[in-house]
Amino acid sequence: MVNRINASAMQYGRLKRDGMSDADWTYLDGEIEDLVGYMLFVDEAPLAEPVKGVSAFTLTFPQRGPRDKQGRSLRDFDLQKRLFRYPMSYMVYSDLFNSLPAPLLDRVYRRLYDVLAGKDTSPKYAALTAADRQAVLEILRDTKPNLPDFWQM
Repeated sequence: MVNRINASAMQYGRLKRDGMSDADWTYLDGEIEDLVGYMLFVDEAPLAEPVKGVSAFTLTFPQRGPRDKQGRSLRDFDLQKRLFRYPMSYMVYSDLFNSLPAPLLDRVYRRLYDVLAGKDTSPKYAALTAADRQAVLEILRDTKPNLPDFWQM
């Protein structure tokens, strides 16, 4: 995730320096699509069998993240069929993500919202159930400061 965020920011910076055109945004939109898919775990391999750990990590890691009004967190593990309970990277809270250039970050938020709100039902996002989309949308609304206004609709 760190590499994808950095790559998107670097590509944007390079194109901006060179005088961005609409064609450049078309290219960046492809980068954004890849980043959003990665954030939503679209290519995540299902777990073949439940995972059991012996360390305290599975208990302490979820406690580090914000929780929504219903007590849910993007850091909650599933470990039965997939790694995390909610298909959205907790890196959305990171300083690195938050420091993306504003025009780029706005487009990432727009794509995330379109997918989570069910406006994009393309095959790429078919594995995201309506319940998962709704849960992630609600968690982010409750826990992510400075979301664009359109997220509150």
